[in-house]
Amino acid sequence: MSQADVVGDLSRELSRDAPTPLHDQIAALIRQRVVSGRWPAHMRLPSEPDLAQLLEVARGTVRRAMRSLTDEGLLVQHQGRGTFVGSPMLEQSFAQEIISTAEALDQAGVRYETTVLRQEVADATEQVAGHLHMVDSNAQVVAMRRIRAVDGLPVYVLDNYVVASRCPGLESADLTVRPLFTVLEQDHGLVVDGVQRTFQAQIASAAIAELLNVAIGSPVLYLEQISYDHNAAPIEYSDVWIRGDKLRLSAWLRR
Repeated sequence: MSQADVVGDLSRELSRDAPTPLHDQIAALIRQRVVSGRWPAHMRLPSEPDLAQLLEVARGTVRRAMRSLTDEGLLVQHQGRGTFVGSPMLEQSFAQEIISTAEALDQAGVRYETTVLRQEVADATEQVAGHLHMVDSNAQVVAMRRIRAVDGLPVYVLDNYVVASRCPGLESADLTVRPLFTVLEQDHGLVVDGVQRTFQAQIASAAIAELLNVAIGSPVLYLEQISYDHNAAPIEYSDVWIRGDKLRLSAWLRR
């Protein structure tokens, strides 16, 4: 499909005399095509200068329309590569198998980035100590907070806590390129043999909304997880918040 074919019909539908600003009209027309599937995921759009020329509008008008659509997650801009239609909602199966969010994304072939906000040895809170069966009043954990983004959009906030005595040096591991489960297994011999997961619908608090780049009160999926070794001893406890508009869980079961 040529660039002219992509935007030609947009130009015909713009109303130069309407009270609605042209950038809002352009955004609405592109939004309709993306949501309807007429413009498929990963389709590359013409550059802003080319769009402006084809639509016969100012480049700033196109830039405002594109910015609003990227903020919504409908379009994704990659530095040096261009602007693309965003991927559809992620569908993952970690409701039915022992698989991490990173492993689920890897299996689906989805590119993602992980940002580490916290990674340190800390005193275990009463709640975390209880989940990890830690009876020592001075018990410590490696506490981590990470954000996992897809196409530049934050989708997961992960708070993980691992018994510090079982994984010396974990606070220095590079978790931006290696999943936590992989580091635990390969570097510390801690193999996750069982997982207890509880899912709950929540609304985003101010702190979580800021991290996920959503409005306060937006729907999020909350996941509480306790991971166990082959002796049924807890290894890891985590709180995970997932954007409700970007992921759905799927499970295949048989009776």
